[in-house]
Formats: sequence, structure tokens, C-alpha cells
Amino acid sequence: MANGKVLGQNHITQHFENAIKMGKISHAYIINGEAESGKMELALQFAKALQCEDNNTVGKTPTGVACGKCKSCHQTDTGNQPDIRIVTYEKSGIGVDEIREQINNDIVIKPYSSKHKIYIVPDCEKMTEAAQNALLKTIEEPPEYGIIILLTTNADKFLQTILSRCVVLNIRSVKESTIKNYLMSEFGIGSYDASVAAAFAEGNPGKAVKLATSEEFKELKNSLVQTLIAMEHGGINVITQAVKTAGELKKNIDEFFDLMYVWYRDMLVYKACKDSEKLIFQDDYMAIVNQSEKLSFRDINIILEEIDNAEKRIGSNVNFDATLEVLFLIIRQAGRIYNFAVGDIEVENGQHVIVETARGIEYGEVVGKIKEINEEELSAPLKPIIRVATPEDDEKELENKKKEKKAYKICLEKIKKHGLEMKLINTEYTFDNNKVLFYFTADGRIDFRELVKDLASVFKTRIELRQVGVRDETKMLGGIGVCGRPLCCHTFLPEFAPVSIKMAKEQSLSLNPTKISGVCGRLMCCLKNEQETYEYLNANLPSVGENVKTFDGLRGEVYSVNVLRQKVKVIVEVNDEKEIREYNIKELKFKPKKKKINLAADEIKALKGLEDKEESKLDD
Repeated sequence: MANGKVLGQNHITQHFENAIKMGKISHAYIINGEAESGKMELALQFAKALQCEDNNTVGKTPTGVACGKCKSCHQTDTGNQPDIRIVTYEKSGIGVDEIREQINNDIVIKPYSSKHKIYIVPDCEKMTEAAQNALLKTIEEPPEYGIIILLTTNADKFLQTILSRCVVLNIRSVKESTIKNYLMSEFGIGSYDASVAAAFAEGNPGKAVKLATSEEFKELKNSLVQTLIAMEHGGINVITQAVKTAGELKKNIDEFFDLMYVWYRDMLVYKACKDSEKLIFQDDYMAIVNQSEKLSFRDINIILEEIDNAEKRIGSNVNFDATLEVLFLIIRQAGRIYNFAVGDIEVENGQHVIVETARGIEYGEVVGKIKEINEEELSAPLKPIIRVATPEDDEKELENKKKEKKAYKICLEKIKKHGLEMKLINTEYTFDNNKVLFYFTADGRIDFRELVKDLASVFKTRIELRQVGVRDETKMLGGIGVCGRPLCCHTFLPEFAPVSIKMAKEQSLSLNPTKISGVCGRLMCCLKNEQETYEYLNANLPSVGENVKTFDGLRGEVYSVNVLRQKVKVIVEVNDEKEIREYNIKELKFKPKKKKINLAADEIKALKGLEDKEESKLDD
């Protein structure tokens, strides 16, 4: 972090101070946390305090902190303390040679002028297994004066033998308000820019400082806001421009996605509480308000899921432009209401009406109340409602349903005749009989040109064959789910919400495909229904492996959690023996932090194909 100041890591600084005061200093430490989170600053502060002459004066009780005035402190501040070494490397990783030359062979030489000889190793997640084994020998039998401090973004990459011999200290997330105040007071950042940077940093002060002081980040933010505002009224040209803009910002695409996520998070916040003070993008308050009024909670959640999916696809090297184009199309279409001009026709909510659509004359239902719309909000002139449906129209709609059954049987015969590897799912007539649509599934592309000609000769109207996915198939056909109830997609779900493996993981479900997939063979939609509850409950719980303090004064490590019962099992030490005790969440003290759900490579491989990547073809 900037200015050598560490923000919000009192649990680590206090640990170091107490260790110096009590003379119980370990020979090896691991400081685990995100990049830019202040690991190096913490290590240097500790090293400075260890070498401080004020803490090493004979007959004087150590204070635990550096005096900042002695020769050693001055040397540390200027990077010239001879007994504080920072390990360097030139390759992509830290190999055996770096460990042997800079630590193992050097540590046998006694300190030059200080009580300790301290080695700080940054980016330890880049250490090879061979390098770790080489370091292990030194950690197991260090000289009395030797101290090794390992800095890493992922402590899980260490060998268990190293972890067991080191004191592991985890960087904690810092409150947004604390980071915001720090940016404003220490760097003179304005309130709005400080809020955006603090929210975007996700509890990492160093990252927040970097973002708040970066002109590149400001340009990125402004570009995104302009793109999302333009998306509301523009046509396909806006999407094309949005993809082009994102392409120009490709090197900052992670930040681009995160900013987009915060934008739609603001929409959710405003829809929930109508309080502009809780928004991150406060300077764009009116744009947030206007867009939030046109999108439902479901629409916004779908967009957020798609942002996450797009980020994962790009991380997997899926075509960049194609991925962004799909994402912006979803954003552009989300929450769109098909408006028609009422004219002199009196309609009521729930009434059936006859309208003209892109597919032709259709039989539809009125949803919502009559309202006025400014011409500027329209991308094309409104088409009028032709009429309120008459009893004759109702009868014709029923007749069309009967004709669809006959058409289905005829199409089956024709498919068999032409020997096509396709499965017919459903048949649909437009209201005016101007077109007959046949929905089917197939493993690959089907040459159905001859089939279309044959069907056209039978029905004497336009024929459209539309290939759909397995979720669309299940929605059309219906069935009974594992719960014993009719399928949600067939009974009431208007469209499919994105469902991810990450949801199953967060809900602590077995990742056995047979247990988390529905009739369609894809992930069950109910995972999405329960996700919000699990996110809320998980937010109140510590993570496995996290350190906590119990109501009875014990400190321990989280062994397991029960999300629904809000119970936590903790490994505590009682009378020099370790035991597992269960506590109610209210009986524990810890600092909640944002949890990240990670899937192992073997899990992703095993569950590949459960997540449906195809868009629905039913409403085109």
C-alpha cells in the first residue's frame, strides 16, 4: 500500500507486537492475501520492529513497535538494512536456485549488525515444489537468529509440510467506508471517485488507492457509463459500438466487468430502498433511476449472471467479440415491453387482443395498465392493437390448437420419409395461419430443405423449422420433477434464468450430476430460486479454515459450517489438546468477508455440459 501505511489489519500488527513483547517470535511466517493488500508493508513493519535498537536494548522491555529514530530503523526506511533481505527472481517463478542462493546459503552467515536475520519472500505462490522442498529444510532447522516471512496470494499452494511449520496470518477485507475515508483524507480523492474505487476494490485498500489515483480507471468508468446509458435507446449500432469500445479496453476487461457489476448492483439497491445515498454511481443517479424502473429484479439478476458468465467465457478464451455481443444483446433486450398503441380501443388487464407482430397477426393478452410513452423512448413507431379478441377469435385460437396436433403427426411422417436424424418437439400456427412453426432438437445441423418443400406442399403456407435446445424441449413438453410436482419451466417460469455450478457449490450440494440436474439434463432451475437465501445465510458465516474467537474466550479454526442451522464447528485447544466444538454463529466473533466460490479443474471437467450455454429459441 501507498505511504507504507497498512489499513485495517490490526489482528496481524497486534500479533507481531505481542510476539516481540513476549519474546515468542516464530522462525517462519506466511502472510496470505490479495495483491496490493499490504502484505509487503506488514512484513517490513514487522522486520523493522524486530531490528529496532529500542526493542533490543539490554534491560529494557520491548515495546513491540519500531521507534523510527534509531540507525536500524533509518536503514530499513531507506532499504539499506543489511540484515533484512528481500528475495528477488527474474523468471516466471521462484525456483530452487533462488531459494538456495538467497536464503539457504546465506542464512548460515550470522547477522551483520542486528539481533535477527530476516528474509522476506514475495509472490510465494510462484514457488515450484522443488523450491518449497529446498526451503523446508531451512524452516525445519533454522539458526536461532533466522526469520523467514513468506508473502502469497494463495496459501493453498504451499506444501502441507511448510504450512504446518509456519504461522499463517490472513489479510482481512476492509470496510468500504474505511477505505473511502482513507482515500479522501490521505490522497484528497473526491467523495464520488472514492466511493467507486472503494466499492470496486472489494475490501482491498491497496487496490482502491491504485484505482482512485489512476486516470486510466476514470476513463474506463466514464466509457462504461456512457455505453450503458446509450444501450437504453440505441439499436444494433449501439451494440456494435459497445463491443468495439470493450475491445479497446481489453487489457482492463476484468475491471470493465466489475464496474458493470457495480452499476447493476446500484440498480438493485435503488429498486429495493429508493435511497440514492446508498448508490456507488451517485453522479449518474438519474440514469440508474430511469433504467431501474424499466427492469425487474429478475431482469437485473439475469444481467448480473450473464456478466459473470461472460467473464468466465473470456477467461476460457472464448471469442471476445462474440461473447461481448451476446452480453450486450441480453442487456439491450432485458425488460423490454412490447408496447402497442391503444388508440380508441378500450382494453383491460387480462383481456385477449389481436395484434400485429414480426411473426404476423397474433393472439395476445394485455399485461399492465395503459400509460403514455414519449416518442424519444421509441426505437420505431408503435403498431396499433387491431381489436379486442371476439368470441370468433377465441374460437379460431382453439381451432388452431387442433390443427397444430394434426400438423405434428404429418411432420413426423415426413421426417421419417426423408430419414432425418431429428426429434420433433412441437408445432405452432400463427393466429392468421400465415406461418406454421415446427420445433425440433438434433445433435448437429440438419439439412431439412427437402422436408420444408414437402411440408409447404401439404399446408400451402409458410413453413419454419426451428432447432431448439434441451431446456426449451422440456419447457414445451412438461413433466414431473424429482420433487413430485409439475416442472416449473412448463407451468409458470416465463423464461430460463442462468444457473451455474457455483450455485450448487455454494449451497453445499453434492456435485453428482444425477442429483443436481433436472429432467432436461441441465442444472435444476430451483438452484437459482434458493441462491439468494444461501447468499444471505453464507454472508453471516465464516469460511472453513478461518480463525474465530468463541464466547468462552477460546480461539480456534473453523472446521465446518452448517448453513441452514447457522452452526459452526471449531477446532479449539483446551488443556493443550485439540478438540472440535460446535457453536451457534452468535457465539463467535470474526470479521465477515466476501466469499469466493472456486471450482477445481476436475469438478469443472466432470460437470461440463450441465450448464446450458444456449439461448432460448422459443421467443425469437
